[in-house]
Amino acid sequence: MDAKRFEEARRVLAEARFLLVLTGAGISAESGVPVFRGPGGYWRNRHFSELANSEAFEREPRTVWDWYLERRGTVRLCSPNAAHEALAAWSRRRGAADESPGALVTQNVDGLHERAGHQGVVRLHGTLWRNRCSGCGREREDASLTWHDLPRSPCCGAVERPAVVWFGESLPRAALDAAIDAVQQADAALVIGTAGVVYPAAGLVERVRSNGAPIVEVNPDEDYGMGDRGAFGGIWLRAAAGAVVPALLASPPG
Repeated sequence: MDAKRFEEARRVLAEARFLLVLTGAGISAESGVPVFRGPGGYWRNRHFSELANSEAFEREPRTVWDWYLERRGTVRLCSPNAAHEALAAWSRRRGAADESPGALVTQNVDGLHERAGHQGVVRLHGTLWRNRCSGCGREREDASLTWHDLPRSPCCGAVERPAVVWFGESLPRAALDAAIDAVQQADAALVIGTAGVVYPAAGLVERVRSNGAPIVEVNPDEDYGMGDRGAFGGIWLRAAAGAVVPALLASPPG
């Protein structure tokens, strides 16, 4: 990794008054969480896109739940990595200094940011660790890994579904509003482990860039970005998040 580019990225982040952080599957892949986009996106010979939609749940609710319960079990065995920990420490540090800590917006549903101690995570795609009533939409925390019968909501007895955003569904209004508010305040963005192909999440970073704010991108994939520029035309650090994010966000000496 180019030392000059790293120092430039560190300066950009240190000078930001309000930093927008967007994380994707890559940060959690370093913790062992499977990435479903790409060649590995199959479960029991079913592509993930066949299961992550409301039509599949209507036809095969048990099969869809079996997949999500297995995902819960896999994630339960994973731990937040150094990048998750550094982001949580960054948030606590700036919050304690009565400064705006910026905002962390994630496309991930695994909950590793929260397990690292990060408060106020904006979850664009929901979470594995909540169920949603298919009748009234009410949600509740749930960490079950197995069920004898399909879960039913305590509010009205309807079958519950995973509280995640499926293909063809809109993002949660509150999460989207929080993300847009962060974009409007951001004077820099840090993009970690996402290729910028999933919308509307990718559009958030594009709006920050269109406002003239600098972008720092962390992604070890050699096919990411164009030349020395990232997918969003930012300062691209081709390195694993766990190896570089702690140093990027470290407190300045003194």
